[in-house]
Amino acid sequence: MFIMDNDLIEVKVYYKKAGHRYVAYTEKDFDKAVIDAEEKKKYTTLSVKLYEMNWGMYNELQETAMVENTQGDRQFNFKIYKENRLKKLLKEWDAVSPKDSKPVPINEKSIGMLSPSVAEAILKAYDDEAFLTEEEEKK
Repeated sequence: MFIMDNDLIEVKVYYKKAGHRYVAYTEKDFDKAVIDAEEKKKYTTLSVKLYEMNWGMYNELQETAMVENTQGDRQFNFKIYKENRLKKLLKEWDAVSPKDSKPVPINEKSIGMLSPSVAEAILKAYDDEAFLTEEEEKK
């Protein structure tokens, strides 16, 4: 019922570079993907630990995503919400620098340098683990 600051959700993301972009999957989607075994070997695994969101953090993230539009009305900005959520939730990852194989620290700069597909896969994997699906809610 109460979520403590040290409660973590662990997820895996599978990714590979394809030309000038990255292809990324959550672990569940990667397992279901129609990709032959040889092609799957080309993917790298990123293990990520994220804080479990509590009610206070949930409300804070929504409030920080409220922006004023040109008419002076406040509206929800989903892009800001996703960016802030990733920055606030990320606790650990096993990302290493391709240059020197040193661990990449989690900070605003490194998060901002993530491939959009990898960042989206992290958030999707988190949501898959943290929230019930409609089917699960019916049980």
